Amino acid sequence: MDVISQSNPLDSPGEARLHESMRHFWHPVMFASQLQDKPEAVTLLGEQLVVARMAGAVRCFLDLCPHRGTALSLGWLEGDQLRCAYHGWTYGPDGACTSIPSRFGAVIPSRARTPAYRAMEKNGLIWVSLAAEPVLPVPDFPQFSQSAFRCIEVPPYLWETSAPRRIENYVDVSHLAWVHDGVLGDRGSPLVHDHEVVRDETSLRFAYAGQVESLDIGKNQGLGGSSDQTFTSVLRYTLFLPSTVLIEQTVPGDHTYALFFSVCPVGPKTVLNFTFIARDYMLDDVAAGDKYMRDYNDLVIGQDRPVVESQRPEQLPYDLSAELHIRGVDRASLEYRKWLVELARKLVPDAGT
Repeated sequence: MDVISQSNPLDSPGEARLHESMRHFWHPVMFASQLQDKPEAVTLLGEQLVVARMAGAVRCFLDLCPHRGTALSLGWLEGDQLRCAYHGWTYGPDGACTSIPSRFGAVIPSRARTPAYRAMEKNGLIWVSLAAEPVLPVPDFPQFSQSAFRCIEVPPYLWETSAPRRIENYVDVSHLAWVHDGVLGDRGSPLVHDHEVVRDETSLRFAYAGQVESLDIGKNQGLGGSSDQTFTSVLRYTLFLPSTVLIEQTVPGDHTYALFFSVCPVGPKTVLNFTFIARDYMLDDVAAGDKYMRDYNDLVIGQDRPVVESQRPEQLPYDLSAELHIRGVDRASLEYRKWLVELARKLVPDAGT
């Protein structure tokens, strides 16, 4: 997959501080299904990295051979060794050089190593942290491992925005009536009632009651009833800091539809989006059900994209008073912003304002 180069500067020292704080968290860099028997190049927070399966685990290194600066992702795996494609140097699971073929038997310089970063596989994704001790754990996705659910990947896609802007869009319920009129909302009924936002150690949680949907939209195929019927449900949101959302919805027939969405901050103003869709219905013909789900998701993100990519600044404003907030309606996004700023001040104490 091509990754868009991101060189645009951040708009203020505060926004740079928010971006720098992202180094202290776990982030998804690719679907686990994409990582097979060869190294893969990824980009996280502007760092060019390589991930590979070595010695029974996922490993991540700076994508750079210290000999002549070649990308190690151009190389290949030989057992538990990663071989550089340029001069054949090999690197072990800790990033240290283990052989220099042109000087067989010579002592290997201590500087002959590439920096290693923390990496792990969980819930169908490869996660990487640029910090030695991430401040929060990898988010939970219970439906991924439950046999009752069909869980499918949505092809990753790049947007020109920041991770916090993308996540805020995902939990913003007041836009549903306007951006997704006739799909997830109704412009004739735009009112959003107050809702409680609960903060725990790792996430923000809230429920949006009164979600009205048609049985005719793609995600609701196979639930029975006529296409002109609607139903009312509750959307349950869990926002895992800094950039993952789980949405769970009980649909007719006591079935469950779930979205697990996580954002990789490729750069300050570019994100790579990863989505899983889980369902415990439309299982008689899974191929048809999968297509309905993916087509529906494509429709929704296609409606969101031009709106989100138009937002300025691309990063969330560090100053909470820089944009207007409506009491009750914007509570989830405001609590999210407050927590991000709180963490940025803690994690990057010497930067910015």
